[in-house]
Amino acid sequence: MASGRPRGESTARQQLIDAARQQFTAQSFESVSIRLIAADAGVDAALIRYYFGSKAGLFEQMLRETLQPVLSGLKENHHARSADKEPDHTDCRIPERLESLMRTYYQIMAPNPGLARLIQRVLHAERDTEPYQIVLRLFDDIQDLSRLWIQRMLVDAGHIRPGVDPMLARLSLVSLMVFPLLAPPAFMENSGISLKPTDIERLVKHNISLLQGALFVAEADAGADVDVDVDVDVEPTITTPLPYREPSE
Repeated sequence: MASGRPRGESTARQQLIDAARQQFTAQSFESVSIRLIAADAGVDAALIRYYFGSKAGLFEQMLRETLQPVLSGLKENHHARSADKEPDHTDCRIPERLESLMRTYYQIMAPNPGLARLIQRVLHAERDTEPYQIVLRLFDDIQDLSRLWIQRMLVDAGHIRPGVDPMLARLSLVSLMVFPLLAPPAFMENSGISLKPTDIERLVKHNISLLQGALFVAEADAGADVDVDVDVDVEPTITTPLPYREPSE
């Protein structure tokens, strides 16, 4: 039997993921030790090496497994391709799909408000650090999938308003989703919004209403031959499907 291997059914792995999330969102990567995480999880520290290989491996898996529902949501919003036919998204009800994706994001992040700040903090750190490279890989995966979602679900299917720059549309979407998690608590309190389920639902509905009015064509017109141009002085950012790079597991 390998050293540190759990006997029978064990919740130790999930306990380590949960403890790592708690510790890494509260302290810097360097300040968190393997022993501290193991003690918080109530398991043998040797199990970190068994399950994840190292502290860095645990850090990466904690981020990926926490955000997996969002990554899955971006993937599921792509209709399957066939060998002889491109996917058809013209019948997609974009507001509903986007609402589901946004709600999933908040349901994950609201119980873990420090996670968004952790990602922001690490991406503002020195680029040659191990946590920076880990977060950058995950961030690149999310960027790739969100870019593909915008391209296929909005641009190719004619759901985006003429004159809207798809890349700026993606920036607007991400900004609306992320800002409430990064904003100072006092600002959110003064705005009458918390991260409680009822307020999250209000926020999702509000964000979708804004995006629908600013970015999407009316559903009756979706799928029509819409010329997606931007201002004459701005080079169109996306005009053909972008190559898809499968995110790393």
